[in-house]
Amino acid sequence: MAKEAIQSVKDAEEQVKKILQEASEASKKFKDQAIVQADSEYKGILQEAEASAKAIKDKAMEEGELISKPILEKGKLDTEDILSINEDDLNSAVNIIIERIVNANGNS
Repeated sequence: MAKEAIQSVKDAEEQVKKILQEASEASKKFKDQAIVQADSEYKGILQEAEASAKAIKDKAMEEGELISKPILEKGKLDTEDILSINEDDLNSAVNIIIERIVNANGNS
């Protein structure tokens, strides 16, 4: 009877070792799966954030271009107006400015 009891205890110990080994392996497997899943979700979230940031940037660029377009057009027209002044008008304007400076300083 004692021999059977000792064998029964040994068998129970072997079962416990086997169960602990299986639990350890299962735990490692679940941990590895969790790491892979977390990495996958992290990459997905990162891709979504990058796509969202790109969409915001693109929208801001479009809005900036819409705002700047009339300003650039006005600057272009003003430049054309300045460049189209004929030389006689330019010389006349220069002479008027010189007269005002000379008369204002009293160096006439």
